Amino acid sequence: MSTIPNFPQGLLAEHARWHHANHHDNPSVLPPGYGELFLRFHRDYIRRALQWYHQAGYDPRLVAAWQEVPEPIRRSACYPMQAELRIRNAPQSFASIDELGRFIEGSNLHGCIHQEAARVFGEPDLNDFDVAPRNTIFYNIHGMIDNWYRQWEMAMGSGRSGGEEGTASAGAREGNASGPAASSRSRQASVRSRPTALQRPAAGRGSARKKSAARPTQQNARRGRRTAPLLSGTAKPRKSGR
Repeated sequence: MSTIPNFPQGLLAEHARWHHANHHDNPSVLPPGYGELFLRFHRDYIRRALQWYHQAGYDPRLVAAWQEVPEPIRRSACYPMQAELRIRNAPQSFASIDELGRFIEGSNLHGCIHQEAARVFGEPDLNDFDVAPRNTIFYNIHGMIDNWYRQWEMAMGSGRSGGEEGTASAGAREGNASGPAASSRSRQASVRSRPTALQRPAAGRGSARKKSAARPTQQNARRGRRTAPLLSGTAKPRKSGR
């Protein structure tokens, strides 16, 4: 048996609640948004469950993601080989995370893997989502599915969530466009555009400097010398009266 000893009841209940709340009798007809919820929930769930598992000191090799679907499962009557090939060889053919997730469920790829893993390995827990997470093979399966998800992310560009993105993330960005963050950026831009103390002339001194620089002194005038203005745009020097 591959049952994990002392698996937290809270984690079991969380997984069961999600599946009961999002269950659909016909997986080939799933509502928009289901695929994204499925992939994101399980990514976060296995991360937290495996964090507990490793802290408990259990063997990490038992929960490592499968790199390939085991051949006995692939040879089963329910297994959609073409679905797996599309996910692995053409991840960019899925326009969004939601499309990918709905395809994994709607093609019966996920369901068949669970069903046949329960049969092949003699692990009936894998066929019951109320208790499946307490079995190490659950993490072999969902680690592999999460790797398919990561391959799609890489194909679409790091950090992208595809053509359809979560409402919460989109709303957060829209809110930031006119919210406190935007105001902060506006204030920073305003501060950067202001002249510093070194750039601002002292009050009353700049005009006096221009005026004195523009006129030759009486001594220079008597000597018949011309003084060039120090600043452009000032009055022309006057010639000596001699």
